[in-house]
Amino acid sequence: MDDLNRSAFYAGVLVIMAVALALNTAFRRMETKDALGGDDDTLVKRSRAFGNLVEHAPLMIILLILMEYGGSEFLVHIFGIGFILSRIAHAYGLIAEEGMGPDNMPRMIGALGSWSIMILASLVCIF
Repeated sequence: MDDLNRSAFYAGVLVIMAVALALNTAFRRMETKDALGGDDDTLVKRSRAFGNLVEHAPLMIILLILMEYGGSEFLVHIFGIGFILSRIAHAYGLIAEEGMGPDNMPRMIGALGSWSIMILASLVCIF
């Protein structure tokens, strides 16, 4: 319990994912020569995939650290793996699939999975 190696691993993986999504966005910006992406749907989707990850990941990393510090090392792995898989599904659905509603299953599963895992991790921290 003196170290935070488990949560540090998941934080590292999430940052690598964030950099990969940021590069994916940057490459599209260079292709389109569009700084903001207002008219390019692909750029907007890539930008939102990155933005959505960086909106959720810091909160999850904090929860993982608190769970590990509190002695729930096994749950750190369960929630860390589940969150990463959910974020991969969400980014894939947002970037590679058509549709934004419930017909986009990877995006929906990724979003609901992420939120569910965050709520469960929050409850572990509270109780």
